[in-house]
Amino acid sequence: MSVYFTDWAAENTPAGQRDRKRAAVHEQSFRRALKAGVKIVFGTDMGGIPWTEPIAQEFPRMVKLGMSPMDAIKSATGRAAEMLDANAEIGQLAPGAYADVIAVPGDPTREVEQLGNVQFVMKDGKVFKNEVK
Repeated sequence: MSVYFTDWAAENTPAGQRDRKRAAVHEQSFRRALKAGVKIVFGTDMGGIPWTEPIAQEFPRMVKLGMSPMDAIKSATGRAAEMLDANAEIGQLAPGAYADVIAVPGDPTREVEQLGNVQFVMKDGKVFKNEVK
């Protein structure tokens, strides 16, 4: 379950109330796992939300729950590759590795919210988006 799940849970319905209780438990679990040193990987398998919303909103929530901005970034890159046992191929910027490169207007290690404002995307050496001014 994503840490921003409550954004999509209806407030005044039985299902929404149930989902908000689940999310509250999830936030406590996230904090405990983080404190215990559990390796946390970015992402979701959650359905029922509009996929027009950027998943990058997960980053500030992870930071709000106690993760450093850099660890939140690593959870989507190197740590994800590590958990897939694919360190040699993905999750790093290195010769021969598969990598998508993004650019944001600020420093995401100081303002992780910047990851929701992607200005540049390159995949396999091809530029897909370039709004850098």
